[in-house]
Amino acid sequence: MRNSVLELVLLMAALTLAITGSVLAAQESEPALKMSGETAPAINVPSPQAGWLERDTLTGDWGGGRTWLKERGIMLKPRLTQYYQGMTSGDDDHGFEYGGKADLLANADLGKLGFWNGFSMTVHAEYNFGDSVNGRGGTIAPANTGLYFPGIEGADRFDLSSVYLGQTFGDSVSLVFGKINIIDIAGARPFAGGAGIDSFWNIVFTAPPSGTVPPYLFGALLSVRTEPATFGLWVYDPNDVSNMTGFEHPFDDGITFRGSVEFPVTIAGRSGHQGFVALYSTKDGNDLASLDELFLPTWPDNLGTKNDRYYFAYTFDQYLYQSKRNPREGFGLFGQFGISDGNPNRLYWSGHVGLGGAGLIPGRSRDNWGVGYYYAAPSSDLKDSLEPILKIRDEQGWEIFYNLAVTPWLTLGADLQIIETSLADDTAVFAGLRTVIRF
Repeated sequence: MRNSVLELVLLMAALTLAITGSVLAAQESEPALKMSGETAPAINVPSPQAGWLERDTLTGDWGGGRTWLKERGIMLKPRLTQYYQGMTSGDDDHGFEYGGKADLLANADLGKLGFWNGFSMTVHAEYNFGDSVNGRGGTIAPANTGLYFPGIEGADRFDLSSVYLGQTFGDSVSLVFGKINIIDIAGARPFAGGAGIDSFWNIVFTAPPSGTVPPYLFGALLSVRTEPATFGLWVYDPNDVSNMTGFEHPFDDGITFRGSVEFPVTIAGRSGHQGFVALYSTKDGNDLASLDELFLPTWPDNLGTKNDRYYFAYTFDQYLYQSKRNPREGFGLFGQFGISDGNPNRLYWSGHVGLGGAGLIPGRSRDNWGVGYYYAAPSSDLKDSLEPILKIRDEQGWEIFYNLAVTPWLTLGADLQIIETSLADDTAVFAGLRTVIRF
């Protein structure tokens, strides 16, 4: 384990040095090209740099390298997240585990690199290391989203979770196509989201499961923003493409359509949103009501099949208080309620609600916190079919976290989850610490 972490740190350091070196070399070559003219080039005096405790990233501007790349449309965001989490009560091992995620998000404005305006590319590389407590205690909702995706075993630890092209049309229409990390997309949700790194840990609050949207998907996402509402249309392969490119066997098992509409809502001068989601998939699945055939004296020739899937959801977020001096400081409510076909979808319905915010403590404007409750009801057909060997219950749980911004680039967080699990009799309690370093 120590060797893996050391190798990871050295790799990130080497990447930073390589980028910085190449950028500085390019910067040095530019004045030489300009010297062919009779007029001497103007000398650019670098602006004063913030101290290492005040700047937004640990490695700063890379000697001007970050600014140089940004001017050319390239943004690199290296990050290291570490977890120390254990199950302190419940039906399983009560030990604590250390694990982490190193990831690099790269965005390129291809319009600044010679292509047409509005054209872009996004790549997200993720590497998990160590161990996690996911799967302990009989929970059906992973308690640690960051270490659940892309995986924690063998080759599954590493993945290019996003590799997609984007195109904007004016200020209101955007289209992306390729392999897309939906955990990242959901990470922008107000008061929740965060991809298991910047906010809640449990997947219910970071990217609520529907049973019909894979964590990494291959397809196209369209967004149209108008004055009264924002409309979305997703068309994608229903299969998860984790640890795959997405081009292996696209759409062999069907196609999924997801439509959404979100309305901005202002109550008592405070901003919020309310939205609706409708989803339909042509992917077939096993008839969950026929799983009891597996327990017959002879193995069945084939299980029953259920055609198509659907899912509907209502979402909301609403500020209850916003600072007039800094609108990002405040707190508010968020939630979602979703229901599916319940067969072949193994999750019938689920809902969650919570309260989250940022700042509010004098001098702690970068801190954020949240508390949430969720309830998940698996398919009744699945419960009945597996009753002879496994009792499946509805699951409900609470989570509370607080993130302390030690510096702008270093966050230390604490998390507590109390879950009445679906697959075990005892209540599971998870406690953990998390650090996030932005390089």
